[in-house]
Amino acid sequence: MSFSPNLFLSNINGKGGPARSNRFEVILPIPPYIGQSIGNSFLEKVLNFPNSVFTDVSDAINNAMGSGSDGMKSSNPSVSRYLALQCEAAELPGRTLETADVKIYGPSFKVPYRMQYSETTLTFICTNDFYERKLFERWMDAIIPPDTNNPRFPKSQVSRYLTDIRVIQYDDIVRQIYAVDLIDAFPTGISPQALSWGDDAFHRLSVQFSYQKYRSIFEGKYDIGQTLASLGGTAATRLLSF
Repeated sequence: MSFSPNLFLSNINGKGGPARSNRFEVILPIPPYIGQSIGNSFLEKVLNFPNSVFTDVSDAINNAMGSGSDGMKSSNPSVSRYLALQCEAAELPGRTLETADVKIYGPSFKVPYRMQYSETTLTFICTNDFYERKLFERWMDAIIPPDTNNPRFPKSQVSRYLTDIRVIQYDDIVRQIYAVDLIDAFPTGISPQALSWGDDAFHRLSVQFSYQKYRSIFEGKYDIGQTLASLGGTAATRLLSF
């Protein structure tokens, strides 16, 4: 069958149009152990913003964190909101089935024996105080302190440094159409940040995360606050509170 533009457009429009890669949100809870290791004074500096920064944002993050597992409980939801605002790029992670060649009789064939999950990268816009890099460096220092090089126990009640990261994909009217929970995630790497007299761009911080597995969330829901903010700005969001 020859390609038909009208048939292609009809097929796409019948499914609500193409999904857009810029309609996303990342919820990154801070484990209590990491919150204690970072220190209250540092967190207070991170959260020293005008109140309007957070009052103009809906409670989607708090709602999502409250509906998840224990790994979705953040020691400081305000830091999670801050990171969600700063997260410029993310990934819906991939996975593969590892296979082995088997031969019983005749040609060999492949048999799956294990699921393998790839690492994921989150990219954050850095503010002029570099709190983003400082936070993740302290997180990694809490996992393996640089003065002793003794790794902490990841699932201990005292030193649990794992968290469950949620990556949400929205449609054009801010309805959750897909999401993944990265189970038992932790930062494994911070990418270098180039410095140059010939570049006046702002800093971005890329952080690599490893995790045990991910859980897909197929059922979506509308977020009225996010929808009003998308369509009518912060003024429409304030009307919701009356």
